[in-house]
Amino acid sequence: MTTRPASGLLELFQRIPDPRGRQGLRHSLPAMLAAIVCAVMSGYSSYAAIEQWIHAQQAAFWHLLGFTRRPPTQDGFRKFLNKLNPQDVERALGQWLAQLGLSLPNEETLTPCTLDGKVLRGTRGKWERAWQVITLLDNHTGCICSQATVAPETNEQKAAIELLKSLVVHGKLVVGDAAYCQREFCEAVLAHGGEYLVLIKDNQPTLQHQAEQAFVIPKAFSPLPREVGGSGAANGDHHGEEPGPD
Repeated sequence: MTTRPASGLLELFQRIPDPRGRQGLRHSLPAMLAAIVCAVMSGYSSYAAIEQWIHAQQAAFWHLLGFTRRPPTQDGFRKFLNKLNPQDVERALGQWLAQLGLSLPNEETLTPCTLDGKVLRGTRGKWERAWQVITLLDNHTGCICSQATVAPETNEQKAAIELLKSLVVHGKLVVGDAAYCQREFCEAVLAHGGEYLVLIKDNQPTLQHQAEQAFVIPKAFSPLPREVGGSGAANGDHHGEEPGPD
C-alpha cells in the first residue's frame, strides 16, 4: 500500500488573494481556512460550531494552523467567508487533490448533473440579504463539480447560464427544478451541445398545467363546415345554395 503526503494545503491557501482590509488581518487567511476545513471535516459546519470546535483545541494546535493569537468568534468566520471568493478556494483545493493523485469531477463525469440553488444559512447580515449559491452536482459521485454565487441584481436562472459558460456540457444531461424552466436557460444548454431535463412539481400548478397542455394531443376536427339539419357540406347537399320556392 502506497501513501501520499497530505501536505501543501496551507501553502496553497497562501496563494489565495486576501479580500480583507487592514482591519480584518488579525488572523492570516491560511489559518482561517485551515480551521474551517478541519472543523467541517469533523462535522462542525455552522459558524457557531466552527467557533466551538476551534476553541476546544489546544493552543499548540492553533499555532500549527498558523494562528498567532486566540482564534476569532463565529462572527469573525462569517465576515471572512462572506468576503472570500469561493472560486479561489475551489481552485486551491483542486490543485491540492491533484498533488495527491486525485481530481475533482471533470467533464467526463458530468452525466447526468444537477443544478440547484440554495440560500446559505447564517450569511444574512444586519443590512444585507443572505447569500445564495447555485451548485452543479455530479449525480454519479455526489461530488460538487462547480458552484457560483447569485448576485443580488440577478436571479438563479441567469447565474446558471453564466456558470454553464465555464463548463463542458456537450453530450451531458443538465437537470434542474422549475426555476430553470425558462426559454433562455434551455436554449443556452442546447447551444453548448447539452440536453436538459426540467422537473415541475405540484407546488407550481400554473406552470404544471401549461406544460401538460403543451403535450396534449388536440381532438380531431374537420376543416369542413358542420352539418345542418341532418345534411351538410361533407355530403355535398346544396351547401351555399339559396333555398328554392315552396
